[in-house]
Amino acid sequence: MKRLLLIAAVPLLLTSAARAAEEMAYVIKVTPTLAYVDVGRSAGAIEGGMYLILREDGDGYREIGQVQLVRVDANFSIGEIVDVVAGQDLEVLDRVVLKSVWEAMAQMAGESMKPSGHKGRSLVGRRSFQLLVGADFNRHAELRYVFYDGLMRLIDARAGTGLGIGVRLGQALGDQWRANLTYRMGRGQDVTGLAIEADLHLVPRGYDRAGLYFGAGAGMHQLSWDPPSNTDGSANKVGVNLMAGIQAPEVMNLLVEVGYQRVIKFDDVLDVSNMRAYLGFGRSF
Repeated sequence: MKRLLLIAAVPLLLTSAARAAEEMAYVIKVTPTLAYVDVGRSAGAIEGGMYLILREDGDGYREIGQVQLVRVDANFSIGEIVDVVAGQDLEVLDRVVLKSVWEAMAQMAGESMKPSGHKGRSLVGRRSFQLLVGADFNRHAELRYVFYDGLMRLIDARAGTGLGIGVRLGQALGDQWRANLTYRMGRGQDVTGLAIEADLHLVPRGYDRAGLYFGAGAGMHQLSWDPPSNTDGSANKVGVNLMAGIQAPEVMNLLVEVGYQRVIKFDDVLDVSNMRAYLGFGRSF
């Protein structure tokens, strides 16, 4: 009986493999974030469609990655690379097949048709947008002046806590690294700070999974205040950042982040270096 079932299954497997080959297209160009494939509107491709990138492995195929179509022309499409197997890179002439078609064939043919060597990952987008709200601690931003030689002169700045808001744009680089550009505004006592910060995060579990991350970077800070006399009340300073946090990208792209920011002093008095804690939320795409 088992022999009869096996013999009956052979034509089905061969037919499924032949159908898979017919349904497959090719990768025709690869960039760090995009893959061009020779399947277009004429073949039924639509924007948002999920495709598997496969590579021949003996008599079968193994999955290398996944792309989501972001532009569809008549005879070719451009897909954003949303997943790549660790240690692999997409290559020209890798095979491409609509994910739903492959999964349907796999169900018909059994486990032997399933892509091998890859555990599924969530399809969290590689780009991200987040709003940040938090506080900066121990900023020396409460200014004290004395009248000397006909002018009010800054002599001291006391420490305090200020509120901060920001917007962060992120781009995953591989599975475990993320580049960020953050626009941040902080207000503490008498000093307002505007900053543009560039950071690089290491995400050990992967950019698309909940877990810890660690980062470092640098920024340019514009400090402004209202002096009591007709003197300059602004300065541009360079700063460096260290941070660590925990993220949950599949839950409103949430994060909780703490860090230290070192900013060059102004006139050896005004020091807005601080410890900080922020909550972020947004979306990935």
